[in-house]
Amino acid sequence: MTSTNEYKFQTVITIPLTNEERDNQTINEEHAGAAVAAMYRDGIVVLENAVNVAHVDKLNQILTSEAETLASLPTTHFNNNSKGAGKTGNMSQAPPVTNDLMYEDIWANGPASSVIASILGPTPHVIYVNGNTNLGGFGGVRQNVHADLVCNHATHPFAIVANYYLIDVSPANGSTELWVGSHKDTSYADHKNSTGTFNESELGIRDDLLEERRKWAPPIQPTVKKGSVVLRDLRLWHAGLSNPSKEHRIMLAYVHTPWWYKCPAVVVLPEKVRELVDSWAARKQHPVVYHAHYVPGHIDHKTIEFTPVFESGNESFNAFLPELPKPKTAAEGEQTQNMSDKLDALKGATVQEVAV
Repeated sequence: MTSTNEYKFQTVITIPLTNEERDNQTINEEHAGAAVAAMYRDGIVVLENAVNVAHVDKLNQILTSEAETLASLPTTHFNNNSKGAGKTGNMSQAPPVTNDLMYEDIWANGPASSVIASILGPTPHVIYVNGNTNLGGFGGVRQNVHADLVCNHATHPFAIVANYYLIDVSPANGSTELWVGSHKDTSYADHKNSTGTFNESELGIRDDLLEERRKWAPPIQPTVKKGSVVLRDLRLWHAGLSNPSKEHRIMLAYVHTPWWYKCPAVVVLPEKVRELVDSWAARKQHPVVYHAHYVPGHIDHKTIEFTPVFESGNESFNAFLPELPKPKTAAEGEQTQNMSDKLDALKGATVQEVAV
């Protein structure tokens, strides 16, 4: 590989949408075509100016004010997928689930939904809603490079997450480290835990694969404006880096799968928002279906659990998944079974336990 082409694609493609596209929640053919091409090639694309910034600011105001209290609760999940389980300052923080704060241009963004449907097929299903917050004032500790998967998976696009940063992000405040293009030719066999432990601090991509890829396609940290939606193939290698700035960095996450995928996860929502959510599925243009379970009463978003179950329940589809390497030792075999048992427990949990 020549020096002039060595890092040709080591950047994140940003597509600036027009104000008309943002306001009408549409995307033109040229922008859609570029976004789809970038997703296939790079595994990630940024649709800039896709969201009303006032909506972003309102959510950031609410969630930022709650962040430090949430960080002090023993029930809060911290994403300490790091060497020695060091504290990264990265915690799960879900958005509010009330009619007035479930903005359509975030929960069912039109341009994003159009691009996602172009890749996954019509009427994608949202099976996971949460977010993560990079608390300000942390430095030095980082997550292991990983993909957001703890199960065997396909080698073609099957899940796309739509991320919404609530402030401008850059390396200065902990933008995510991205291994652009790493979603291609990867499988669950590339994960350290594919035949071993389920310990979160040990999850990640194998070191030998990282060092080999680093030689010709090193990772980057992007700069993304608030009001953007970042679409990422769930197979893409990435890592959360600590945020040394004084301002908390909050990012919301909505995972989409094909309509036929049959993921066992559900999004638990209050009954009061059913009509709103159903309206997104009934749209003539780029409809989005939430794999939702509705419960009476109020749901406190601060107590929503982190439950990343992304495997398919479609056995006919699963029959085509790649074969995983066999455990090398009896101990590894036992660890693999323990991991499988934990995943089965998540799938068998009640819908109240499998919160958004």
